[in-house]
Amino acid sequence: MNIDVITLENNLNYLVVDTLLNENNKYLVLVNKDDEQDIAIRKVIKKEDREYLIKLDTEDEFEEVMSMFYDKHKGEKNEE
Repeated sequence: MNIDVITLENNLNYLVVDTLLNENNKYLVLVNKDDEQDIAIRKVIKKEDREYLIKLDTEDEFEEVMSMFYDKHKGEKNEE
């Protein structure tokens, strides 16, 4: 299985664990490679045929995306 790794502005590496779509917005749910309690969400924007990651605008937007992520995966079992 191929998992994408992204280095964020804090110079830490994050694994891409999910991609979510909401109201024409694309979001990446990221988990710190070294600390699974450190979760980040970035919005994907497209400019001139290139995709860029930006921070979310508000805490409400973060909560909305986390809720979508939870709803999508609430029936799954932890595979440890």
